[in-house]
Amino acid sequence: MTELSRRQFLLRGGASILGTVVAGSLAERLLAATGTASTLAAPRASLEPEFPGTLADDLATVVADLQKKFPYASALYASQAGISISRDRNGKRVSESGFPSRGVSLRVFDGATFHEAAVGNAEIASLRAAARRLTKDVSLAREKFKIEALAPETRTWRTAMERDPASVPLAQRLAMVEAEFERCNWSDPRVRSVRVVTDVNETRRVFVDRTRRLASATTSVNHTVLMFGFDQGKPGAGFSRRTGQGGLELTRLRDDQLERMRQDFVDSFAAEQVPAGEYDVVFAPPVSGLLAHESFGHGVEMDQFVKERAKAKAFLGKPVASKIVTLLDDPSVTGARGSYPFDDEGMLAEPTTIIENGVFVRPLTDLMSATFLGTPRTPNGRTQAWDRKVYARMSNTFFARGTSEPAELFETLKDGLYLEGFRNGIEDPQGWGIQFTASTAREYKNGNPTGRIFAPATVTGYVPEILSNISMIANDFHLEPGTCGKGFKEFVPVTSGGPHIRTRARVS
Repeated sequence: MTELSRRQFLLRGGASILGTVVAGSLAERLLAATGTASTLAAPRASLEPEFPGTLADDLATVVADLQKKFPYASALYASQAGISISRDRNGKRVSESGFPSRGVSLRVFDGATFHEAAVGNAEIASLRAAARRLTKDVSLAREKFKIEALAPETRTWRTAMERDPASVPLAQRLAMVEAEFERCNWSDPRVRSVRVVTDVNETRRVFVDRTRRLASATTSVNHTVLMFGFDQGKPGAGFSRRTGQGGLELTRLRDDQLERMRQDFVDSFAAEQVPAGEYDVVFAPPVSGLLAHESFGHGVEMDQFVKERAKAKAFLGKPVASKIVTLLDDPSVTGARGSYPFDDEGMLAEPTTIIENGVFVRPLTDLMSATFLGTPRTPNGRTQAWDRKVYARMSNTFFARGTSEPAELFETLKDGLYLEGFRNGIEDPQGWGIQFTASTAREYKNGNPTGRIFAPATVTGYVPEILSNISMIANDFHLEPGTCGKGFKEFVPVTSGGPHIRTRARVS
C-alpha cells in the first residue's frame, strides 16, 4: 500500500497511527481457530519474528534521509489487534476487538510548521517513497521555533504478565469465559441477563527520531461482567470489571468483586431520585477520579492553551484548590490501563505534578504546544489512530493520598451523601464548569448510612469552587480504568482515581 494521506498543520500537526501486528497477530491466530474450538493458537515464538526486528533500523534510515533537509524529523509505527470472547444466556461469541490496522507516520518540521505523511504499512519502499514526497513538496520556512533534541535512548519494553494469552489455546480461552459465566450467572429470579466479556488487545509501537529508538509491545485485558433484571417492573443492574495491562490472570473477578456486584444489583431496585441540592459529600476513589479527570484533566491539556480555549491558562502559578490537594498525571504507573513507557512523540513516561498544595503548577503538553508556548514538555503527546493527530492527553490522572483514615471522613459526615461508581463526566474548559455522574449516592446521617440510596447522582459546579471545598483526603488509593475522548472523539485508554475525598458540591 502506498501513502494514504498527508496532513499539514501550523504548529498543530500530529503523527498518529494504529495498526495490526506485522505477522501473526493475536486476532489473526485466534479467529483462524474459531472453526473448531479444539484448534490451538500457536505460541507467539513460532508465528512472529522478534519485535521490533529490523523495523527500528528501517525507520531510522528514513528519518536520517529526512534530516538531510529538515531541522526535525520523526517516525512512529503503531499496530493494534485484539480478540473478544463473550458469553451470555444465549451462547458464546468470538470476534475481533476494535479495528485491527497498522501504519507509519513520518513527521517533519520546517522551522514553523509540522508536515506529515501517513503510510498504511511498514515496507521500506513505501516509507522511502513517502519521505521523498515530503522532501520534494515541503519547503523550509524561516525558523520561528526550535525543537531541542531529547537525550539519546534505545530501549524496548514488554508487558509483564503471569499468563500470556498468545500461548493459551482458544478452546481453553473459551472454557475460561464459560467458567466465569457459570460463576456469575446468579439464580436470583430477578436476574434476566448476565453477560461476561473478555477483550484482549495487543498494541505495538516504535518511535524513532535523531536520538531515540523506542519500542513497546503491550498486552491489555478488559474483563467485564454485567447483570441486568427487573423487580416488579423496576429495572436494576450490577456491573464489575478487571482492566489493565497484563495477561489472562485478569480474566476472573475477585470474590469480593462478585459479591459487591450482586449487592449493587439488589440495591439498585431500592434507588430513588436524589433531591437536588448542595451537600457535604464523600467521594469514593472512582468518583474522586472523575473529579480529577474532568476538573484538571482536559482543562490543562496545553493544546487548549494554544487555541485560547482554556480558562486554566490564566491560573497557572495560582491557588485553585484547597492546600491539602495535590494532583498528578503519571503514565509510568505499573499495569494501569492508561500507562505507556513513552508517548507518541518519544518522551519517556514520568509523573507530572499538575496541582501541588493547591497551586496549579504545570499543564500537560504535546510537542506542538510545548514548542509554540516555550514550555517544558511532558510525556502526554498521544494519538488514537494513524489518521488522527497527536494531542496533549491525560494518562493516569489522580489525587495524591492524604493523611486521614477513610473512616474519619464518614464520621464527619453529619448530613450528606457518599457517592460511588464511575459513570461519565464532561467539562467546559473555557468556562471551567464541570459535570460528572456517579452510579449511586448513599445517604449518611451522623456518620452512619441510613439505608437510603439514590441513583444516579450528578455533580455540577465551578472547578475551583469544588476543589477549594475539599476538607479531608484519605490515605487509601485506587485507580479506575476508562476511555477518554477529546471533544467526543480521539479516544485513548486512561485511568483516574485517588483516595476517598470529602468536599461540598451540588448534587442532583
